[in-house]
Amino acid sequence: MNKIKITSKGQITIPIEMREKLEIKEGMYLSGYIRDKSIILKPLLDDGDSFKLIEYACLESKDSMGLTKVREMTKDFNLNLSEQVSDIREKE
Repeated sequence: MNKIKITSKGQITIPIEMREKLEIKEGMYLSGYIRDKSIILKPLLDDGDSFKLIEYACLESKDSMGLTKVREMTKDFNLNLSEQVSDIREKE
């Protein structure tokens, strides 16, 4: 377990071992929420990663699972799935 100190401004430093394991880089954003008196932080995908994921899901869903299943699989991501899938389909 890593010990994390909170500064007077409420800031924390995530230990390097944790950053490397989660591939957290300078400038990235994290989402956070509280669960059972614990703070849960998750790295957010950057716009490029989000677009690649949505493009892949859109292409793969055409012949198999469909858009509803893709939405269900990505519901925890902070994405504008409907808008981005519509943009991809318009380009095709």
